Amino acid sequence: MTKEQLKIEISEIVTTLKNDKKARLARCIEENWDKTAISYSKELNSWKPSRPMEKELFLAFNKELTRLDVEKIQREKILASMEKRRVLQTAPHIAVTEGPRMLCVNYLGSLGVSPEDFYIVGMFSGIPFSNRSRPGRINSKADSVNLFGSNMQDGLVYRSTITEKLIEGIKVLDKKITELLPKATIGDSYTRWALQGCTQMERKILKKENLIYLDINEIITQYMIEVLKNKAHIFYKIFFDLTTRKEFIQAFPNEIMFYSPAMDGKYEQMENVVFKDEILESKSKKISLNNEEDLIDELKNHRLCPGLITGFLALAFLNEFKCLGSFAQVEYLPVYQEKLSTLLCMKDINIKNIPTSNLTTGSFNENIYPIDIILGEEFAPSGNALFGELLIPAKEVLLKSYFTGDQRNHDKKYAK
Repeated sequence: MTKEQLKIEISEIVTTLKNDKKARLARCIEENWDKTAISYSKELNSWKPSRPMEKELFLAFNKELTRLDVEKIQREKILASMEKRRVLQTAPHIAVTEGPRMLCVNYLGSLGVSPEDFYIVGMFSGIPFSNRSRPGRINSKADSVNLFGSNMQDGLVYRSTITEKLIEGIKVLDKKITELLPKATIGDSYTRWALQGCTQMERKILKKENLIYLDINEIITQYMIEVLKNKAHIFYKIFFDLTTRKEFIQAFPNEIMFYSPAMDGKYEQMENVVFKDEILESKSKKISLNNEEDLIDELKNHRLCPGLITGFLALAFLNEFKCLGSFAQVEYLPVYQEKLSTLLCMKDINIKNIPTSNLTTGSFNENIYPIDIILGEEFAPSGNALFGELLIPAKEVLLKSYFTGDQRNHDKKYAK
């Protein structure tokens, strides 16, 4: 395809998106399609925060790196790089093997990161195993090995554990795959196992040792456990100060604050937790907001998983992370920014200059999975290809993206 032909196709995509009121996504494409992947990635990775990271968040990142068995010297290097750069990829969901689009996302996002720094991926675990990204499977073009039984298909990925079915499932895999997976033990953390496996596979595929994959929900949980002890903190005020809570709910009516697992007979399901009068409530759970101890206990001991607004308030708006994201995030994150900037509790924090439409998406023409590459399929993308060339194979997904800045559909938020 010539550049002129590419320009025509991109123009058609942009026009359709604008007609569908997806103005921010359209603008991201219109302004960047003709940049090379490497130059666009360098732009995405350029950012200088104006204030230090909160100690509680710094320690939460350190705790997650420790959980993933990252050695102390390496942890210190990663945290120093993160403090300086404050750029975080937040598009992918947790999975041991990602799909073609998320492989492209990480290829594009990591291209512009120097070998001395780190490409940090905050993977989202607040999804069910039935999510379209198929987080509980080993996926390839030809096959899909399910690692969880039917009783967990609608269950919550966050803080889930390794099952006997997973142990049996990986026995049928090719040695080229299993040698990249950590040892799996029944009852151990599934997210830890999946993150370690995903890290090893994509380091091998992308030929980069500075790729770091973390569970962003686990990090936000550890952060909230600490900041909720501080009565002056914004999170404490949102949950426990009546005036602030009322103002927040007016700005974000029916916003999902957390996800929670629930049992329906032998089947696990996940439920949305929202503000309801003086409590946090899901279909089967009520959390008192009379004191912080009950909420902290839920976070510590009951798999209460932070939602999108909770995570992005902490990351982007209180700690100035430039969050790279996919087609939906570039629409909803600016909406969060606009609404949060009107709250009295945020009046002393300048959040208007934080970049919130940072598009990383696309696909390779072969629609290739990481497993296919591990098993020998050729993979040699060029950093000099135009960003628009990566967008064309993802055209259908872009045009079907559900989110606009004017209307939020919570049931579909899981697609991110």
